[in-house]
Formats: sequence, C-alpha cells, structure tokens
Amino acid sequence: MLELERLVKSFGGVRAVDGVSLSVPQGELRALIGPNGAGKSTLFSLVTGHLRPEQGTISFESRQIEQLRPAVRARLGIAITFQTVRLFRGMTALENVMVGAHSWTQHEFIEAALRLPRHFREEPKIRERARAVIARAGLEHWADSPAESLPLGQQRSVQIARALCSNPKLLLLDEPAAGLRGEERRELSELLSRLREEKLTMLLVEHDISFVSAVADRVTVLDLGHVIAEGTPAEVRGNEAVIDAYLGSVAGDGAVTGS
Repeated sequence: MLELERLVKSFGGVRAVDGVSLSVPQGELRALIGPNGAGKSTLFSLVTGHLRPEQGTISFESRQIEQLRPAVRARLGIAITFQTVRLFRGMTALENVMVGAHSWTQHEFIEAALRLPRHFREEPKIRERARAVIARAGLEHWADSPAESLPLGQQRSVQIARALCSNPKLLLLDEPAAGLRGEERRELSELLSRLREEKLTMLLVEHDISFVSAVADRVTVLDLGHVIAEGTPAEVRGNEAVIDAYLGSVAGDGAVTGS
C-alpha cells in the first residue's frame, strides 16, 4: 500500500529524516514511535504532501506520489488526523464529519456556496455516508451536538470519523491518544481495532508503548531521522537500541517499563 524509499528531508542543515525506508502492506496497522525530534511528524508530512523530500521516493499503490499536491493525494485515498483537535466551531459533529466527503464529491465550492443543483443532488449521499461513519465510530449519541461541546475523546473520534468519510485507503493518525483518559483511551483502542479488522491500512504515530502494543500489527522506531528497529510490539519492546533511545529501563524479566 505504502512504500518509502530512502527519504531525506533537512531543515537548516539538520536532517530530520535521513534515508528512511518503510513498507506498509495493505490492511496493516503500522505504528511509528520514537523520542521527540526523531522525525515522525516530518515523515507524516512527506507522505501527505505538506513537505517534499530532497531525496527518495514515495509510492502509494505502486504509483510514485512524492511530487503530487496534498489535495491530489487525498483524492487517491490518503487521509490524516492531527494531534491538535481541528474541528469547525458552530457545526455539529455530523456536519464536521460531512466535510470529509470533499475528496470524492463532484461539486465545487462555488456550487455549494450558491446552492446549485449538483450540490443538492450530492448532499443526501454525503449525509448518508456521514451518518454511517458516525455509527461506525460509536458517535450516534453525539451526532447532532455542537462539535466543540464534546469531550476530548469524542472530539478525537469525530476527527477520525471525518477522515473515514473521505473513503480512505490509508489513514494516518498523529498521536490520537494524546491527552485522553483511561476510558477514552480504551474506546479509541476499540475503534482502531475495529478498523484494523475491516482491513483499513493505518499508520499511527504514538508515544504510549502500551497503547501501541494493544493496537499495532508492527512497529517502526525512529531516532534522529533513522529507522533503528522494526518488528512486532513485543520484539520492539525487547530491542536494546530502542530501550536506549526511547523506552526507558528494562525490568528484570526483560520487559520494557516506562512510556
């Protein structure tokens, strides 16, 4: 589904991403972890097109996309949710989710603004799709509530639902568990597990190794712009290079402790 080959991106002479290669097969939930400054967010921006690599290639479904604009990549099926909650104030949760349909609808902004016929023809289809996604995300109770009034956990779920409304083939999740409490984290974990069972390909940036271990098929570890380890969550937790770079100390039985 996604193939990165020797990507390089520098800022002020510092290589934030330094020769990173990564392959994510269809249907896998791949976690990307590492300490602050490891290059995770930069790598996400390279995949979505908000940054361009200086070297290397990005292939999506065997098509090279590193020169394509973000909007084009979105129409190909790449969606992202951000660490900072970004919702439209004054709109309900359902209306926020409907915005995600922009990547596959045919009418243009001016047609919606002027309420032209093609906009009216597509709106019921968009609303139907959004309600289905709201249910998929377990948000039916919140659908008609103002988005900004929702608890943080539900706001993050609305972001994911909005991305799902775009019919993505690849979903990028930037620290979706940040700031969530125990029950909210459990609900998010269950949602991601359901999406994984539905064979949606996902790339997840997250700091919490316990959360990652619960949801990810495989984990790639970055440090100073390099890939230093890759494997199952259990394999990564026991990797000495990962422990030294990121995870903390090793307990007596070899398990990693800390976040």
